[in-house]
Amino acid sequence: MTKKAAVSTVKDSPESSITTIRKITCKNLQGTATLTYQIGDDDAGNLHWKISSNTGAGMFSDEWVAFKDIQKALNDWPKDSPITSMVLRPLFQGKSVNTPSFLLATLVKEGILEPVPDKQRHYQLGDAKPFLDAVSKHQSGHSKPGKPKAKVKAKAAARIPKGKAKLEVSK
Repeated sequence: MTKKAAVSTVKDSPESSITTIRKITCKNLQGTATLTYQIGDDDAGNLHWKISSNTGAGMFSDEWVAFKDIQKALNDWPKDSPITSMVLRPLFQGKSVNTPSFLLATLVKEGILEPVPDKQRHYQLGDAKPFLDAVSKHQSGHSKPGKPKAKVKAKAAARIPKGKAKLEVSK
């Protein structure tokens, strides 16, 4: 029996405290459909991610997923294995099987992941710094006064080329 991963998902509702700070489109991994996804932050400045539309026929889960859970899944993946959508499946237990690959496509779009050269459907951690810098600009002044903002920093990972960043968010 496998243990279910603990994930933080937030369903959109009037009680939801996640504010969208970016809404972006990208192609799915096959290039056959356009995905729209949102990046948001909560009152404490924590980042969240969700798929909001797909022009193709594939169903997906539109729940917010905490970016820290995405980071943990990516960083916990075996260092000697390429990243595939399988690494993101625990984030969507009991949800559409398309959502992990759709999320992976958005992470590629943001530069957080990049294709492994000469390997189809295999990815590795990319340089997350440009993404994190762009998001932090949108977060500036966004969180409620008196609440700490997420401090984002890059840390080198053993499995990625020098200069690439391991994803880490700390408070």
